[in-house]
Amino acid sequence: MSEKLANEAVVDRAIASIKALRVDGGEVFLRDGQSTSVEVRDGEVENAITRGERGIGVRILRGGQVGFAYSSDLSPDGIEECVTAARDIATVTEPDPDVSIATRKIESTDLRLYEPGIDGRSVAERTDVALAVERAAKSVDPRITGFRKTSYSDGAMTTIVATTAGVRGTYRETYFSAGTSAVATDGEDRQIGYHGEAKRQFAAVDAAAVGRRSAELAIGKLGAKAFKTQTLPIVLDPYMGMALLGAIVPLFSADSVIKGKSLLAGKVGEAIASERVTIVDDARAPGALRSAPFDGEGVTTTTRTLVDQGVLRGYLSSLKTAKKLDHAPTGNARRGSYATPSRIGAANFHLAAGTASPEALVADLDRSLRITSLLNLHTIDPISGEFSLGATGDYLERGERRYPVQGITIAGNLTTLLSSITGVANDLRFGASGLGSPTFVISELSIGGA
Repeated sequence: MSEKLANEAVVDRAIASIKALRVDGGEVFLRDGQSTSVEVRDGEVENAITRGERGIGVRILRGGQVGFAYSSDLSPDGIEECVTAARDIATVTEPDPDVSIATRKIESTDLRLYEPGIDGRSVAERTDVALAVERAAKSVDPRITGFRKTSYSDGAMTTIVATTAGVRGTYRETYFSAGTSAVATDGEDRQIGYHGEAKRQFAAVDAAAVGRRSAELAIGKLGAKAFKTQTLPIVLDPYMGMALLGAIVPLFSADSVIKGKSLLAGKVGEAIASERVTIVDDARAPGALRSAPFDGEGVTTTTRTLVDQGVLRGYLSSLKTAKKLDHAPTGNARRGSYATPSRIGAANFHLAAGTASPEALVADLDRSLRITSLLNLHTIDPISGEFSLGATGDYLERGERRYPVQGITIAGNLTTLLSSITGVANDLRFGASGLGSPTFVISELSIGGA
């Protein structure tokens, strides 16, 4: 039987194996996690699944070449084979003078990412959360007639990163989430509303709030009318704001900038948005969903203002892109698994809150359209910024909802959109994606309708 090594011993052995080779250096990333998910539908349990992952990813530098390999076999022989495979791959890759490993000590701190006790929670307790979501949704309105799917999930993970330069860090984290797609029916009219939440603590997941919002979204779409083509102010609530922000995150990637795939390339120090726009990437926020003391390369994470009152201040970088741009790395090399190399990603990326209440913000608008769903955000052109998105919404007069609309498109340019944000509210919220936004108003956009 193969010897079973503890996580720290696995990393020790992998680092020792790399040092024994004739290479320039290396990095070991270990992820050990377990998750449980429960799905219910209309009050009945459909499935409950527990999954686990435990493995290492090894990156080796040799003469300017880099090799990457991974393995879930964490026996001494399995570790040795993984390291050897990474070395062999490094002999056939193209040289890259900008590739490096972390060499600076990690500035560690307690970010309150882990809640003890997850292992002792029963499947029945997890199921109760999902059932509570459905009960809350049904209590909103008798026109809630069913659900596409309601789910609860949680997980706990340990992450360790170490390099042959002496960098080493470890942290544990937990997450808890619930979501549902409620179905509202009124005669032949059938609409669906989805909402989900994710938190670091079990008690912070508000099952009732998840169910209510899902139901309200579905009910709010019933009786939707066609809408004439026109230009109007657009209102995005926090959740629609998050959806739009998620689509523009790649524009801040230094990798996209270097490859000429971002309209923000070469614009540091320039105004790219209205003065009301401040965008922050904050991997150090205690208890937040995307917080971590270090990234997938072992670089200490940061809190950075990317856009300061409309002015672009910087990009999200990895070690490689930071070297190419002659900037300090920002700790944004994120890894979803031990089996994949790091990629530049955001961490608690958000539009900073303003001072006005959302009600006051829209009350001054004679006529406006509040967006309730956006489709095809992935089609936004990252270079030109042009977009045309399918949408649904609520037509408002002086902030009061008159009726829902459907079958519309909103079109424009991201540069114009960011420069046209005329109001930002004080209701900043963070969603299950780790993105955050308050309600904000765009002075006008072209709306395509009937």
